[in-house]
Amino acid sequence: MRRSIVLFAAVFLLAGCGGAASPSSPAPAAGSAWMDGFCGSLLDFAKIGDFTMPEFEQNDVASARKVMDEAFGVFAPGFDNAVTGLGKLGQAPSAEAEEVRKSIVDALTPIRDEVLAAKAALDAAPKDDKKAVTDAAASFRRIGSRMNDMPDPFQRLESNVSLKTLAAQAPNCEKLPS
Repeated sequence: MRRSIVLFAAVFLLAGCGGAASPSSPAPAAGSAWMDGFCGSLLDFAKIGDFTMPEFEQNDVASARKVMDEAFGVFAPGFDNAVTGLGKLGQAPSAEAEEVRKSIVDALTPIRDEVLAAKAALDAAPKDDKKAVTDAAASFRRIGSRMNDMPDPFQRLESNVSLKTLAAQAPNCEKLPS
């Protein structure tokens, strides 16, 4: 699962926010601000690519619970901030930029909903509830599978010079790993 998360984030970052700018086409300030908000919405999502599931003893409920809490502590804000932030962006600088934003929101929303539901269920359970931890781990595996199976929503950014130009002028895009 980590490999797919890293690949998913890397494709986006290389294609959309880490690409070189075209010096001959300056972007309007509004477009740069929009792209800054776009990349800013993905800062916590990018942290998912750095997350490595810690080792734990299978029969140790406390250890497994700690690991699941840690995992959901990265995934929940990563997905939620991406979906919420992208959803709140104002007018996109182009129809294609809006299509890219919408495709990412559409791809991430159902996974975000599953992450938040699984986290809420785990949070509501007593700390020593083995079934809750087992259910959370099963949810986490499903979430990883859904991430692996989802189409790459960032693929269209690879060939869009105007979006790459905007990304080069957006400070939040520079904060994303390349």
